[in-house]
Amino acid sequence: MSVPSPTPNNLTVVRFGPLSVNFTKTGTYTLGQLELDSETFVPTASFVVYTNAGGTNGTQAVVAIDNGTTSKNIATATLPATPVVAIDGTGSLSQTVFTPATNGYVLGQVPISTTKPSNGAAAVQSVRVNVTTAAIPALATTNRVTANNISTLTVAAVPTWLTPGSVVDVLTVGNAAYNGTVTVISTTATTFSYYNPSLTTEASTADTAGRVGAITGDVYVVGLLS
Repeated sequence: MSVPSPTPNNLTVVRFGPLSVNFTKTGTYTLGQLELDSETFVPTASFVVYTNAGGTNGTQAVVAIDNGTTSKNIATATLPATPVVAIDGTGSLSQTVFTPATNGYVLGQVPISTTKPSNGAAAVQSVRVNVTTAAIPALATTNRVTANNISTLTVAAVPTWLTPGSVVDVLTVGNAAYNGTVTVISTTATTFSYYNPSLTTEASTADTAGRVGAITGDVYVVGLLS
């Protein structure tokens, strides 16, 4: 009795992404879709390459790659408290590799019908990024003020990564008009300023609720498609 030989198959290495994700926000983001009853996708690796990172996160982001249904995870990761974007002249960037889930999910090849008996009607399944816990930067504000649409936030000490031209996320300031993704235009030893189209003027106000930082990156999922 001979042992059967493997059946030849047209496997293709495919990549979903890059998809830019801001990890200071919870939410779900679709990397791609495939038809359940016509394709099979076997994920082999998932990772995020940081494109903008500044400061330390007091709360680290928790992220899952799933099949479009929460908790049906392909891979998971807790992102580092201090991710570093390290462009060293060779083009390399810091990254986090997701840990593959133990359930061994394979996407596709599940015919779904809208009628009975089944007619094998096509349906789609998503490859999705799910940020279940948002990163919360550790750098806190102590004061806010705005004049002529230029907002200035005070912190204990302006860190080296917070320089003119930096793109950062301003979060949870007591006046929500300060919050958003902003570009720094100037700094002092304890303040930084940015153009704020949402607010023309506000008197100097004590504010310890704000948090400032950045953690964004491109998410990729690679695998075999047949």
